Amino acid sequence: MPTEQDVPGQAARQAGPGAAPGRVPFSLRILLVCSILVPLLVLIGAASYDRQQLHEEALADVDRQSAIAREHALKVVETSALVLDRIEDRVRGMDWAQIDAEGEAIQRWMLSLDESVAQMISLHLVRPDGRLALLSIAWPTPQFDTSQRDYFPAMRNGAQGLVFGRPRLSRLTGIVGFVAGRPRTAPDGKFDGAVMGNMLPAYFRAQWQALDPTGRTNFALLRTDGQILAAYPSSGDELFEAPVPGEVPAMVRNPPETGAAIARFGSRGEWLTAFRKVGEHGLVVSATRSLDQVAAEWWHNTAVTAVTCAFVALALSLTTLLAIRRWRSEQRVQLRLSQTADELRAEIARREAAEAGLMQAQRLEALGRLTGGIAHDFNNLLTAILGTVHLLERHIGSAADERVKKLLGAARDAVQRGAKLNASLLAFARRQRLHTESLDANELVRGFTPLIQRALGETVTLAPVLETDLPACRADAAQLEAALLNLAINARDAMPRGGTVTLTTRLARLDQALLVGNPDAQPGEYVAISLRDTGTGMAPEVRERAFEPFFTTKPQGKGTGLGLSQVFGFVRQLGGHVAIDSTPGEGAVVTLYLPVAEEPPARPGPPLPPPPEGVPTLARASILVVEDDERVRDVAAETLRDAGFRVIAAQDALEAMALLRRGEQFDVLFSDIVMPGGMTGIELAQQVTRLRPGMPVLLATGFAGTVEGSASHNFEVLQKPYDQAALVRRIAELAKPRNFSVA
Repeated sequence: MPTEQDVPGQAARQAGPGAAPGRVPFSLRILLVCSILVPLLVLIGAASYDRQQLHEEALADVDRQSAIAREHALKVVETSALVLDRIEDRVRGMDWAQIDAEGEAIQRWMLSLDESVAQMISLHLVRPDGRLALLSIAWPTPQFDTSQRDYFPAMRNGAQGLVFGRPRLSRLTGIVGFVAGRPRTAPDGKFDGAVMGNMLPAYFRAQWQALDPTGRTNFALLRTDGQILAAYPSSGDELFEAPVPGEVPAMVRNPPETGAAIARFGSRGEWLTAFRKVGEHGLVVSATRSLDQVAAEWWHNTAVTAVTCAFVALALSLTTLLAIRRWRSEQRVQLRLSQTADELRAEIARREAAEAGLMQAQRLEALGRLTGGIAHDFNNLLTAILGTVHLLERHIGSAADERVKKLLGAARDAVQRGAKLNASLLAFARRQRLHTESLDANELVRGFTPLIQRALGETVTLAPVLETDLPACRADAAQLEAALLNLAINARDAMPRGGTVTLTTRLARLDQALLVGNPDAQPGEYVAISLRDTGTGMAPEVRERAFEPFFTTKPQGKGTGLGLSQVFGFVRQLGGHVAIDSTPGEGAVVTLYLPVAEEPPARPGPPLPPPPEGVPTLARASILVVEDDERVRDVAAETLRDAGFRVIAAQDALEAMALLRRGEQFDVLFSDIVMPGGMTGIELAQQVTRLRPGMPVLLATGFAGTVEGSASHNFEVLQKPYDQAALVRRIAELAKPRNFSVA
């Protein structure tokens, strides 16, 4: 192969001895022409291709980046809408007087909700006249009028969905934000104020910066009237400027329902912009790439290619090195974009999981409230029935034949079964009365293991695995034993051919991610008690509904569907957590996470002395009975009259107060807690003790002591359904110090 020095000599030999001196040989001329034309053609071809490629990349980038930005904006707006929904649910059915009365409690709740959402600065409740009623970040609420803001007239005029205001600088926080809100509707359908949240433009800018770290793409979030809500990169000053009428692009006013609308703007086409509609919220996301930057990059590449072509000897190696360098640079950019996209998808998946857990928790919470209300009314019915049975037994006495006694006994047994069913419902609703104490979980499990084994039967093997040095937990021992027994029975039914049940105790740590949708528990250490079976397992749709009351997959007559719901309510009422992990065909494991106790387990005290027998009869005792349920009121009054008391009955607290102010004298007040008329039994008792100091008070409720204010009133509460003999005995004990002759 000829070397570089061989070529001139070879050309000279080809020219022959007759060639003129200094004349360039034909082959050299051809080589010279080729050395000029080939680099020039390569330069022209490369420049043309590079120009087209850069424009296609810019077009693809703005389309892809606008799609990612739109998905992020949609998730942020929908999450904000869910937050506003929670505020609406919190004050639903309340008028402004009630909201003002509970203002501080609602404000604290709004503050905790605000702190859990990163994209919002503050949450607001606004009155129908535009005045600020509640603000999550300030108490008391500052005086502030929003009626002149651009968003308020739209909400007042019945705007559908979310309404977004222009960005403004907050006087309280000094942070730029824009309002997202929706109107609040009164029961009659009229405008009744608004629920709003102040959103952070910086939250969107941070995401956009992560999406395009090079800063080559500009992003913006706009209303369809052209108002910019957030922009990147941005100094923030332009956010306060109102859009100029007639200068808003048609693709902003009417964005496409799907995909992106891409257009070039400027007299010479300097900008390439993609617009995408953000759901149904009246928002548009834009991604813009400067074509001047594309042209500058193209000129730079062309200059490099031109320099490369000038050095023919180094052209191939320089081109190769440039291609390798460029490929590596593009790969790094694509890798960063891919990682950002993966992180965004992971964040979206996490948010979707959190939203699903929140919706499940809200559904169970609503079901619990409904269950608690039904249980309260059911307790009133059971109280009336039990009292009627008691009166019939006293009235008939020894004259009752065996058939009557049997029927009355059946009625009493039915009331007791109803009371047990009601207790299960109250457990799910977290309204049962718990006797919490510090317990040694290992000791409780060891003592209860024989009973669990008997419940499992001979075909099922029980294998306890207890962790040593386990700290004490806080729980109700009887309820915890009942919960373990319920779980054991469910495990037994899931293993019709036998199997193994593993009962374990351990110390576990739960973080916030594992407690999504459980506002009753806090991140930290818990004593975990798990019961694992080798049975048939649960399908996902069954696992999601496993805690609902009366939901069961067992055949008719084989289960009530209250076992797991009772366990769920009991653990959540303690401030703990319960979880199910199951796969069809691979068994199930149910874990109870009980709060760690700060004090050591309590030692059992001496047994209490038996109660005194017999009921004293107080001939001159006068009892004021206050009960809104007519059946319960009549039965209670008749029972006390039958025991020898003088009884006056009132249907509500207002009627009772009228009797007292009229001068009626009473020895004991016996009142229901939950009553209509604007005054509860607790408030009535407080009024009576101020009006008649020293007068004994006995309250009754079917809510198991969870009525608001019941934790601090210090009045004795009798749970419904109560035994009539117990009622008479307790009334007699309360009336005795005030009555001077006891028969």
